[in-house]
Amino acid sequence: MDDFFEKYIDNLVNECLQTSKLSILSDKEKKDMAGRLRNHFYDKTINTLLDQLSDEQASQIKALDPKDPKVSELMSQFAASIPGFSFVLEDKLKGEMDKVLQTGQIPT
Repeated sequence: MDDFFEKYIDNLVNECLQTSKLSILSDKEKKDMAGRLRNHFYDKTINTLLDQLSDEQASQIKALDPKDPKVSELMSQFAASIPGFSFVLEDKLKGEMDKVLQTGQIPT
């Protein structure tokens, strides 16, 4: 994943883990929750980006293995070409984070 996306998601995960509902978890539970949160925010990032792309651009990303480094390159390239994408993504991820903060659960 692109360093920008990775750092942003890591910050969200850390903020979630510091809330009263999640800070009481054991170290093992926090590690597990951090992985699940990271995956959730990453999925939301990809889905938000895919919603903004043309069918051709979306097909290029969907055709790749999610672990392929080219996915990060394409995500960054496409995200940079979408006016206001960073605001759309921030709103989406902050909304997801708010749900986690309110419930202590990862939204489904």
